[in-house]
Amino acid sequence: MGLFSRNKEPERKFDEKKKKENLKILLSSGRLKEAIAYVYLIYADLIKEKYDKPRLAHQTIREYAILCVNELEQKPELVYPFVKQIEDIIYGGFEPTREQFGTTLNMFSQIYKDIENKNFSISY
Repeated sequence: MGLFSRNKEPERKFDEKKKKENLKILLSSGRLKEAIAYVYLIYADLIKEKYDKPRLAHQTIREYAILCVNELEQKPELVYPFVKQIEDIIYGGFEPTREQFGTTLNMFSQIYKDIENKNFSISY
């Protein structure tokens, strides 16, 4: 290692554009349930990158949400309905509608706006 060399950590980056592209692919192929699950993964990635607080393998979706509210001071009135919607759709045993996807995306967009101070939306 030279005199002016630095051991630099790789820069973390939340790739919003790529995540939106992936969502559009899921939607265009008619995979609504996977698109809704992916919205949750986007949420988890955002929290991991913004707060360095990844979801642990043993944590349920709800446990992670509780941690985010309690430790990261996220608004429970935004996080809990979003997580309930995700759980209902993923574990509900029925195929979601485009309307349910829109509702889920809107809920996430409110959380995203609260964290990043900008909207998260796609045209579909």
